[in-house]
Amino acid sequence: MTGFRGGRVDPQVYRQHAKRLLDGGVDFVFAMGSTGLGPTLSFEERKVCVDALAEFGDRAICQVGSLNLDESVELAELAKARGFRYISVLPPYYFPRLRDETMVRYFAKVSSVHPTILYNFPLATGYDISPAIVREANEKGGDIVGVKDTVTDVSHMLNFKWELGSEFLVFCGPDPLVLPALNSGLDGAVAGSGNYIPNIFGALFREAATEKGLRLQKTMTQAAKVAQKFGQWSANHSLVRLVKGYDPGGPRPPIYPLSAEEERELGSEIRTVLPDGDSPG
Repeated sequence: MTGFRGGRVDPQVYRQHAKRLLDGGVDFVFAMGSTGLGPTLSFEERKVCVDALAEFGDRAICQVGSLNLDESVELAELAKARGFRYISVLPPYYFPRLRDETMVRYFAKVSSVHPTILYNFPLATGYDISPAIVREANEKGGDIVGVKDTVTDVSHMLNFKWELGSEFLVFCGPDPLVLPALNSGLDGAVAGSGNYIPNIFGALFREAATEKGLRLQKTMTQAAKVAQKFGQWSANHSLVRLVKGYDPGGPRPPIYPLSAEEERELGSEIRTVLPDGDSPG
C-alpha cells in the first residue's frame, strides 16, 4: 500500500510500512499493484517507490507494467539494479482488443530484463492472460516465472500449473480464495488485507491444512468484506491505523480518504470481525 502525504508519495512512510509488514508475518511486499494504487502513479513517483524499498529488495516484487513500454523497461532495470527479487507486469490496460501477438511482444520485452511475475487482473485490465501467452513470450526471450492470478476461480489458477509445470509460480489474488488456493498446491497469495492483518495472513500459510486455517480464512474474508463496504482502496489506509496503530499515510484522489465518521464506523465493524489481539482499542 502506497502512503501519500499532501498528495505526494512519502518515501519514509512507505519504507516504514513495508518494514512493519515484513516483520509482521509476510514473506514479500508487492509494490505498486492495485492496492498500492500503482496505475495512478507517475513514472517519477514509481522510481521514488523503488528507491524507498531498495533495502528490502530481496523480499520485494515491483509492479512495472504501464501504457509506456520504454518506462516499464526502465523501471524494470531500476528494480533489478536495486536488488528486487522479481518484477511484476500488468497488461497494457485501457486499449481493448489488442492481439495476442502484441501482448506477447510486450511481456517478452519487459520480462527479458528480470524474472517476472505476470499480474493477471481481467476485471481491471480487460485482458485474461493465458498460459499460451506466457509460453510464447518466453520463447521470444522473456523470463516469466510466475503469475499473480486475480480471478474468482481456483481452477483458472491451477491451469497455469497444469500447462506450464510445477515450477511455475502461481499466486492467488482474491483474499477469500487464499485457503483453497494453498490447499490446491499453489505457491502463495498477494492479498490487500495483508496490509492490516499481516500476522493473520502469515499464520494462514502455516495453518492452511488445519481447522485453525479455516478460521483464519474466515477472518480474512470477513475483514475484506468490511473494507469493501467502505471502499477498500480508501479503507485499507484507515484499517492500518485502526488495527495496527500506526499511520501509513493516506490515499490520493481520485481515491479519497474516509471521513472521521466513516472511520469510526469502520473501526466499530472491524472490531466485530478480528480476534481480540487484533481489534482496535
